[in-house]
Amino acid sequence: MSARAVQIPARIHISIGAALTTFLLMAFCRAAVADQAGASAQTPVIRAQSSLVLVDVIGQDAKTGLPVRDFSKEDFHVFDNGREVPITTFDAGSATRPVIVWLTVICNEQGIPAGSARFAGNEARFRSALGHLAKGDTVGVAHWCDNGESKLDLVPADDSESSIRVLAEVLRPISFEGGTTQSDAVGEVTFRKMIRLIIQDAYRGNPQPLPVLVFLHGDHTGQPIGELNELVNDFLETSGVVFGIKDARDHRMLPLIGEQAQILHYMAKHTGGEYFNTAPAGYSAALQNILEQLHSRYEIGFIPPAIDGQRHALKVELTKEGRAKHKGVRLRFRPEYIPVAEEPEWAK
Repeated sequence: MSARAVQIPARIHISIGAALTTFLLMAFCRAAVADQAGASAQTPVIRAQSSLVLVDVIGQDAKTGLPVRDFSKEDFHVFDNGREVPITTFDAGSATRPVIVWLTVICNEQGIPAGSARFAGNEARFRSALGHLAKGDTVGVAHWCDNGESKLDLVPADDSESSIRVLAEVLRPISFEGGTTQSDAVGEVTFRKMIRLIIQDAYRGNPQPLPVLVFLHGDHTGQPIGELNELVNDFLETSGVVFGIKDARDHRMLPLIGEQAQILHYMAKHTGGEYFNTAPAGYSAALQNILEQLHSRYEIGFIPPAIDGQRHALKVELTKEGRAKHKGVRLRFRPEYIPVAEEPEWAK
């Protein structure tokens, strides 16, 4: 997967369910269901009514790129498949879910200088940005390899120094030579395995955190389109967000037929994230920008009209009053979500 092709940017779904995406309200939802069931054994309890879709919205000034920090609930409209839905909850800044930042790389393999190898020896450049983690935020390190290895190398913690040390260890050159058709196929599988390990980690949190993947990777990547969309759907059941940092020295590669190229850009677009292209001197500023976006985001909750397991178009707009107060603002959010009733079996 790693040496495959690429160039196209790319965003897909929030899943819900009292045991899944109600995150901060999970315990409350379960208690409510239990109380209703106890009150009348004859009355069926519809768990969907306790479900909440959480949409993370990032507002930026179109000229400066700086986050907008003074939105209110009344500034937003939310639409599900073109139909406006009432906003049930609204949180901003420190009131939103805690964040797990996953610094994610592919092994430093021979024959693939562009993957994550550019970041080897530059790990300390992220120290300043990691000093801006908010209270409750944690950082972990994960990697995958074309030799079949995938691993969560650092359990999320609020220790930025450990993350830099572990990242440096993961980025040490290994003897395996990637870039072959066979190794690419193995890498595609191990990449998907790593993402699902991160999903499982998110499910274990109580309250469930917002998993944020920050790929340190040139994104010369590809995946079969069907497999990739399944993977993105699984990841979005946690309403996670994907960001990335690409070294400006990396060159473009041509896509292969039948695959989605530049899949990390694709995942960023479908989750409301962003991919940065910068020289090593800008690594820290790019990561700090990502953290600032996360810390100034808005978390909008609504009850889905139907829990049907299908993709629903999702749109967030400013109201007329909101546009009048905030001129020249752009909103980033995921364009789709999938309402499901419970956590998938594979993730339990």
